[in-house]
Amino acid sequence: MKENKARMSREERQAQILEVSMKIFVEKGYKGTTTAHIAEAAGISEVTLFRNFDSKREIFLQGVVPILTETLEESLRIEDSESPREALERFLSDRLTVISENHGVVRLILMENQMNQELSDIDFIKTSGELIKKGFIRMGFKIENEDFAIRLIMGSILSFLFLPVRNEHAVKEFAGELARIIDSTSTTRGV
Repeated sequence: MKENKARMSREERQAQILEVSMKIFVEKGYKGTTTAHIAEAAGISEVTLFRNFDSKREIFLQGVVPILTETLEESLRIEDSESPREALERFLSDRLTVISENHGVVRLILMENQMNQELSDIDFIKTSGELIKKGFIRMGFKIENEDFAIRLIMGSILSFLFLPVRNEHAVKEFAGELARIIDSTSTTRGV
């Protein structure tokens, strides 16, 4: 194999490896992907790969956590000028857009998380639900039936996973309707 000798910083090399690896993971699945596949696609040796990452699991997790957890936490931020309902609509719109844009990777994550013993210790669904609950509090919502609201949001997210929507207006319209339903089952503080 011919090593890609382009001078890259460690961060640039890691980003390159993560970008390539996520495409291979989506195509071949976690079990079907080897570090040799990733190194070859990145134009590097496996030695170089292992200088940047300790394992295939580390590569997988560093590639998927930003898509699921970090973007979720970021979208739960509250703008000073937003009402709780506006914050909820923006959150839902952001989440549905991220899921639609990354549906291949997210589908892979959820399938691998359920079927692969090596990844079974990470529960992305539970973590997402807990973050959304914390988000409700930050937004100023007191949800009467929190379980219903979480299931409604998670079900909607899953529907966009299997039926991605790239039309920004359609996503915002859906998010607005979903926020209206959730808002009708809650009492908001600080409106």
